[in-house]
Amino acid sequence: MEAIPATGLSVTTVYLQSACITIKNPKSNAYNGFYYKAVQPRARAVKQVTQRNLGRKTPGVDGKTARIKRERLVLCQKLNKHWHHWRHQQLRRVNIPKPNGKTRGLGIPTMADRAWQALLKLAAEPAYEATAGERSYGFRPGRCCASAQQLSFLNLSSNANGKEKSILETDISKCFDEIDHELMLRRVTLPKEARKGLGLAVKAGVRGEYPSSIKGTPQGGVISPLLANIALDGFENLGLDQRKKQRSDEPLIRGIRYADDAVFILKPGADIQRLWEDIDKFLKSRGLRINEAKTKVSKATDGFDFLGWRFRVNSRGVFKSTPSSENYADIKAKVKATWKSGATTEARLKRIESQVRGWRQYHSSCDMGKHAL
Repeated sequence: MEAIPATGLSVTTVYLQSACITIKNPKSNAYNGFYYKAVQPRARAVKQVTQRNLGRKTPGVDGKTARIKRERLVLCQKLNKHWHHWRHQQLRRVNIPKPNGKTRGLGIPTMADRAWQALLKLAAEPAYEATAGERSYGFRPGRCCASAQQLSFLNLSSNANGKEKSILETDISKCFDEIDHELMLRRVTLPKEARKGLGLAVKAGVRGEYPSSIKGTPQGGVISPLLANIALDGFENLGLDQRKKQRSDEPLIRGIRYADDAVFILKPGADIQRLWEDIDKFLKSRGLRINEAKTKVSKATDGFDFLGWRFRVNSRGVFKSTPSSENYADIKAKVKATWKSGATTEARLKRIESQVRGWRQYHSSCDMGKHAL
């Protein structure tokens, strides 16, 4: 089955993608160099990080945010004046809880650094989107988890003979922390001065922990998801060369990727060992490795977890999607924690209503019969 095309892209993104495809050299910096140096994208970058992003109230090491108009104007003026020789500050460590009870360390840049990163993202993203893999859905404009869910259905439904297929679930060990800097910077399409500044930004250490970073891209940076996508581009296409017949149009392996989370749908006859070798070679070239403890092969009839869903094909070949056990336990824990908070009853009920509504909306295409709240 072919991938689902993205929808809802901005006019600017589509225009720049078209420019990237039609120019003689797809890696030319002419179009995104102009976009990077223009005034309007700088104002847009400031608005993105100070008014739209969920972390707009979280300060960096300087303790500053830009929540009022005057502060946003000052930030915009600073970006206009220093964009071409930006000095990136160190990051502030913030630990957030994970569903398994552990914590994930985020590296939070200052608000000014976030605005500068957003500007680089606006310039680099259209070039990546013009040639990016069609079965990659994470942190990309016009794409979402629901598209990955729909593609899973198309490849595992009764029409696709899903009950005969197997699934390779992959887990990349510490993806954001281990990505090779040199490869990342070689693959990103930016003007020379912007690429140099980006190199300094990804090497900025965390204050109080280490002075500089030699690998990885910090979780918490505005441009980090794009850099991870650029580094992992093509991972979902591994195994496409395996075909039942030499001239067959239908490959034996289909990959679906959401950021660093990916599954491979295997038809009978697929060479799993060869796919393993391709995955290992691909990741080693990027300074990464597979987490063998969490990577496994299972039958579609046994089911597998992906993006908070439990996908399974029953004995009659019918594809079913339900919330995963981990996801279901997570929302119940969130509701319980909210109810035990010290807020008023009215505030707690309002917060719980928002949590449950968002959870049910995410799972709107699922069978929710056994997962009532």
